[in-house]
Amino acid sequence: MDNPKIVLITGGTRGIGRHTCLNMAQKGYQVLFTYLSNQEMAEQLAGEIRTATGTTPGFFKCDMTDYNQVAGLIKLIKAEYGPIDVLVNNAGILGNSRPFLMTPDKDWWEVLDTNVACVVNACRAALPGMVARKQGVIVNITSLSGQRGNPGQSAYSASKAAIVAFSKALHKEMGSMGIKINCISPGLIETDMTKDLNPVYFQQRLANSPLKRMGKPEEVANLISYIADEAPSYLIGQEITIDGGIGV
Repeated sequence: MDNPKIVLITGGTRGIGRHTCLNMAQKGYQVLFTYLSNQEMAEQLAGEIRTATGTTPGFFKCDMTDYNQVAGLIKLIKAEYGPIDVLVNNAGILGNSRPFLMTPDKDWWEVLDTNVACVVNACRAALPGMVARKQGVIVNITSLSGQRGNPGQSAYSASKAAIVAFSKALHKEMGSMGIKINCISPGLIETDMTKDLNPVYFQQRLANSPLKRMGKPEEVANLISYIADEAPSYLIGQEITIDGGIGV
């Protein structure tokens, strides 16, 4: 029996990350995920995966903004599990939902720096192994906010737009080396992050959806696992939106 493919999902303990872990474990992947501080939640998710699939995931406390920690994690994974086949960059923060002029400079830059660093550090650490094997898949989680901008979320919107531009540039450098890089851009999804959205803006956006509902994190997870596992090789370098038609 072939060894299962290895997927690393950053920020895996809640929301979209959590459902992606469950989904890809059910598809037969060896799931590895990171968390920042809540070990209890990580252990709970690992137990759910074992119960659902009979497989044992690996989970690691890691500050994805610290390159040394990320590089050490990638080295540890290679030694204990093998090379990473799929990297899902999901870790990030929303920050406080405040107008730009009411957001302290430090808080604004923290959101931008955190979200970009989480993706850049993981790619910098994981890509050399993918290049050496001439294969690999990277899925970066962005946001409809990065396409349209959300009031009270200027730093978050800017960070997600930056991740898209970074991903597209990286795709042009890495596409000829057998590495597939795409972004998934969710709209309003039922996660902890959406609880802090401006309520007026939230209702306006929801009213624009033909479905008149928020998306479910498992719907985004289904798309992530499809892009990682089943999508045609011709589908590369894209930002794929899943937003219930809100952004149309």
